[in-house]
Amino acid sequence: MKENLLEKLQKVFYGDEDLRVRQVQCGISLNVVCLDTMCDDKKVSAFVFQPLVYISDAKSVKDVQNKLSAGTVAKNPPNFYSMVEDLTNGYTLIFDESGGCVSVDTRTTVGRAVAEPPTSMVLRGPREGFVEDVKVNITLLRKRLKTANFKTINLAVGKYTNTAVSLCYLDTIADKSIVDNIAQQIENISVDGVLDSSYLARYLDSNKTVLFRRVGVTEKPDVAVAKMLEGRVAIIVDGSPMVLTLPYLFVEDMQSPGDYYENSTMTAFSRILRFISVLASVLLPALYVCLQVYNYQIIPLQFLITVMNASEAIPFSPLFEMMLVLVIFDILREANLRMPSAVGISLSLVGAIVLGDAAVKAGLLGAPAVMIGALSGIGLFTLPDNTLVLSLMRLIITFIGGTMGLLGVTLSIIAILLYLASLQNNKTPFLAPFAPNIPQDRQDAIGQKPVPQMTERPKSIPNKNNKRRG
Repeated sequence: MKENLLEKLQKVFYGDEDLRVRQVQCGISLNVVCLDTMCDDKKVSAFVFQPLVYISDAKSVKDVQNKLSAGTVAKNPPNFYSMVEDLTNGYTLIFDESGGCVSVDTRTTVGRAVAEPPTSMVLRGPREGFVEDVKVNITLLRKRLKTANFKTINLAVGKYTNTAVSLCYLDTIADKSIVDNIAQQIENISVDGVLDSSYLARYLDSNKTVLFRRVGVTEKPDVAVAKMLEGRVAIIVDGSPMVLTLPYLFVEDMQSPGDYYENSTMTAFSRILRFISVLASVLLPALYVCLQVYNYQIIPLQFLITVMNASEAIPFSPLFEMMLVLVIFDILREANLRMPSAVGISLSLVGAIVLGDAAVKAGLLGAPAVMIGALSGIGLFTLPDNTLVLSLMRLIITFIGGTMGLLGVTLSIIAILLYLASLQNNKTPFLAPFAPNIPQDRQDAIGQKPVPQMTERPKSIPNKNNKRRG
């Protein structure tokens, strides 16, 4: 039996020079098998070979398992598939003559240290961020949720990557039907490999939304814990510092990790400012074009004269001029993202200033169009996770406004709102608490009540216990 399992294992890994097989005598003959690049040599020595040196009366691999070091995990793989999975994850396998097997955790701990995430910096509050190790990320959550109600479901996704995925939730708060549904969705994923949590996000979007993301993403443990305390499920993917949260609401985009560590009045002001910035960045170019072409009688006379004087020598139509400005700024943004950090800042500043100034002086673009394009581009970065989506929406609405006027802009806004209101995922309306109207949940939407006054969990998120307990 032992030879069959070992031979089968060697056939599976035939041609892989990382496979190490060593025979050990300790009362019985044992075969120790590991993948060199996936195991930590010190752990293999301390947790496997050193204990085996002092074992002289073992009769089976079960006796060996009982005498191994207590400082590591030793388990019995139930089948051959589990043996292969453990081996590829960095475990060391010990086979005996009767075909028994023990899997010892000797995984290497290569990875970066816990640090402040670059995309979610805060002035106040915790500065820890998730890393690429699923075990470390679960530890960061458990450190904040010291309760037996913290539960995890461990899955593996990807035919070749066999990526570890952990679903974390509080069983006394989260709706079990939602947890089971998410777990079933992940188990049904058939894909060659999962390299990042964003791969799973596309499968977990039940409506396959084209523009707006339907799955929350965070790099901060405190944010993930806060969402779990409201009944959400945190999904950790090995190899990714981005943790997914479900269910997800559109209003969460307006919230920032630092909001809950500031005065509630200032938080409400900041959120209103973000909302106005995003609304202006998406609609301002379209309104500039349609008012200049179709509805110029609405513009105050002095401002209209200024715009006309600045634009009369421009060889392009107002629509083409604005579209050109927006595309140039998008190109600069993309170039800045892909350039080395030392060069990227210089590129964005010099590119925007030099190109804008040269285009205005050459008479190719008007100063008002460049100014509005720049203001619109800056406003997009108040929601950094949605910059690309909002940029695309801005171009589409600007084109519609340039061809249909204010009527086209109005119809575009109505169509977007109707589309968003129709979306629902995991029993949660995407536009809650505004569509449908849930007054209780507005305590932490655009505005924010002081934390002591938020005594109930959001009704928008299905949960077992609606009462918060201090």
